[in-house]
Amino acid sequence: MSSLADFALAKLAALESRHLRRALVTSVRHGGVMVERGGRRYVSFSCNDYLGLTAHPALAAAARDAMEKFGVGAGASRLVTGNHPLYDELERRLARLKGTAAACVFGSGYLANTGIIPALVGDGDLVAIDELAHACLFAGARLSGAAVVPFRHNDVAHLITNRSLVKLA
Repeated sequence: MSSLADFALAKLAALESRHLRRALVTSVRHGGVMVERGGRRYVSFSCNDYLGLTAHPALAAAARDAMEKFGVGAGASRLVTGNHPLYDELERRLARLKGTAAACVFGSGYLANTGIIPALVGDGDLVAIDELAHACLFAGARLSGAAVVPFRHNDVAHLITNRSLVKLA
């Protein structure tokens, strides 16, 4: 390869040839589960807004009030710029709701899994993971330093009889 651009183009071509190259598709959400793409409306079965709260009027009003009082962003991570009072309040309320001593809020499910898994397992541990598990579970497991052994999707027998798993355990 003569350049980074050539390398990147070759990688993209390889993904394209295996029908694995992904591209962003512009979508407009309409009231919860409805989505519009290319002028057509669909029911979205891939949205995480299970309770339809993203368009709830009370939440929109609370967000506007918070923006007026606190602005629109923290500027950096909680450890760098200081913990925001809204995080304190949210985590206290979540802990009370769940009956726990504390709670920790992450910005996304991906960040939660890459933060929590390494806190629970590490070097010398074993993580057996379904080969079709979400990428964030693989990322968290690899970041942990544990041995990561994928097994065939929903195939417990493969998990049990996998020789590499037996050697690692």
